[in-house]
Amino acid sequence: MLMVLVLYGILAVLVIFNGYQEYQSLRLLEANAGAVTAPGLTLSRLVLSNGLLLVLMLVAPAILMYVLVGREKELQQMRVQHEALQSQLRYQSFHDPLTSLPNRMLLEEQLSNKIADARRSGKRFLFLLASLNDFKRINKNLGYEIGDDVLRLVAQNIVNGLRDADTVARFDGDVFAIVADINEKAEANIIARKVQSSLGRPIDVADSPLTVSAAIGAALFPDQGEDMAVLIKHADNAVTQARAAGNNNIVFSEEDASSGMERLALITGIKDAMLEGHLSMVYQPKLKLTAPDTHTFEALLRWQHPEHGLLPCDMYIPLVEQTRHIIDLTHWTVENIFSTQRDLLNQGINISIAINLSTRVLDEDGFPLWVERMISQYGLDPAQVRFEVTESAIMQDSERALQVLLQLAAIGVGLSIDDFGVGHSSLAYLSRLPVDELKVDKSFVLNMIRWESDRAIVRATINLAHDLGLSVVAEGVEDMDQAAILREMECDMLQGYYISHPLTEEQLQQWISSQAA
Repeated sequence: MLMVLVLYGILAVLVIFNGYQEYQSLRLLEANAGAVTAPGLTLSRLVLSNGLLLVLMLVAPAILMYVLVGREKELQQMRVQHEALQSQLRYQSFHDPLTSLPNRMLLEEQLSNKIADARRSGKRFLFLLASLNDFKRINKNLGYEIGDDVLRLVAQNIVNGLRDADTVARFDGDVFAIVADINEKAEANIIARKVQSSLGRPIDVADSPLTVSAAIGAALFPDQGEDMAVLIKHADNAVTQARAAGNNNIVFSEEDASSGMERLALITGIKDAMLEGHLSMVYQPKLKLTAPDTHTFEALLRWQHPEHGLLPCDMYIPLVEQTRHIIDLTHWTVENIFSTQRDLLNQGINISIAINLSTRVLDEDGFPLWVERMISQYGLDPAQVRFEVTESAIMQDSERALQVLLQLAAIGVGLSIDDFGVGHSSLAYLSRLPVDELKVDKSFVLNMIRWESDRAIVRATINLAHDLGLSVVAEGVEDMDQAAILREMECDMLQGYYISHPLTEEQLQQWISSQAA
């Protein structure tokens, strides 16, 4: 623009200079010819002959500047529109149009960057896949429009249930992915439980509540690999295992130390373990705050494998549950516990022991009658026996579970809902169950002091249970501060390492004696 103005200025000077030269030439010619002409007349002629050109030279820059400024504005608007279009196209390329979550392309880009950062910093993170159960049935029965609404609401619930720093993406059609920083595996379990809880929240579609569940598989960096493809594969395999174990399960990919163990060997090995004495029971006390001298315990299974040492329950129970071996294992467990109770009763020690029941047992015809026969055979009071069933196990076949629980309640045994808060039972259904105890999942108790949301969940659960006439057990109590808060919330019983670690039968008797003293 400046160069144009300079050029026009030079041309104007040249025009004026040229006019002046012509003026001098005319005056000289007139002088030689002896004619006398008024100077003003000569100047007027020059102005008429060169003035129009001069005016055009002076006006043209203004016109040109006006045109150029207008063009510049148009170009600026075009650049803004182009940048906005590019930004929109990039967003559409990297985000799911239905849920507005990052799509798989953006997830893999972020995951690749996170792996690179984690390698440098030595940090750990969780990669989790949540695959919705029976989503095709929702599309088929309710229509694709309702199916889309379900996906949008589920995505929103997952995002709202996690931290702002956690990444939630739509990995595939009905599969969501979560990437979250962790310091230890316990945090990964908490996050997985939160995802499970978020998925289980009722959602309103078509003017009616709907609940969904998911098979959840998880892998940890760098435990299961330092490569993106390997992590995804581990998490995907864990999803397959979770779906095989039940409709609403969480499975973490196996640690490297146990990844080489054959799943089939674990399943078939449980039978040998029962016969060869590799299985045993330990008992974790539950402290009743209103009656500390009351002795109640939860029985926990231990498998001391001859080659691999002590195996955690979550490594083999989901596998055994896929077979009839789980029925044999349940019978073995119940009879061993009843035998222990009878031995203690003969010594004048009356205790109540809670036994965990598998989902498969709730489908077994005749189980309540078998329990009644065993109670009579071992000479126990039904009030000394309690069965714990997880909330998710009940909801897998709620009507069938209700019938089995009603039969067990008729015997007179106690019934508890275990891991409450991570499943998706409705309050209306909960009020129908013949249970007398509710156990708050340890994932909420563990971070109750750190996270206000978990503390609110625990308080609300205790109040809800009391309103329904149920007693409450808080699991995972590990320190005095947690115990103090739970006492203030009027929780009925505490269970966790703060009260006692699981005890062998011999240690159990010593513990009871120490409490009496």
